[in-house]
Amino acid sequence: MDAQAAIIASRLDRVADLRREVKRLREENLRLADENATLLAHFDLAVLAAADLAALPSAQARFLIVDGWNMILGEGEAVAGMAPRGRIKSPSALIAHFRDYIAANPDDFVWIVFDGERENVYGENRIRVSYTGGRGSQRADRFICDFMRMARFKGLASRIKLVTADKKLLKEAARLVD
Repeated sequence: MDAQAAIIASRLDRVADLRREVKRLREENLRLADENATLLAHFDLAVLAAADLAALPSAQARFLIVDGWNMILGEGEAVAGMAPRGRIKSPSALIAHFRDYIAANPDDFVWIVFDGERENVYGENRIRVSYTGGRGSQRADRFICDFMRMARFKGLASRIKLVTADKKLLKEAARLVD
């Protein structure tokens, strides 16, 4: 191999490196764009939920945040008496359970958060159901933790009750409100 061939081989290696770097940066850019869109959607929902939290009618009223899929797909006993995990098999059954809860606790507010690719939110009476939108794991958990952090900053975290059997989420939420 002469000097010219060595220079060309070196340049080809450099072009290959640059192509790999461009591919990596494109993937990162797509991930960040998706994350940004998710954060914008979450911001709207968090502002709405913060208004609901601040508007609870009495000092005894609680704002329940329910980890939706955890309550449906999980196994075992009831979580803090809120929902019979493992016996609720669908989002509509979970919502029906919390309709009964609200009927018995009319001052409380229930926010059920599901992971879901398409962002969506709807409410009825004192229940709001939201799907996080976007892709990736643990979106609902991150969303819930971000909301609890905001509630701590506003001094309202003591009015929130997290309904989940996810021990990692419970531990993180407890750390955020202490």
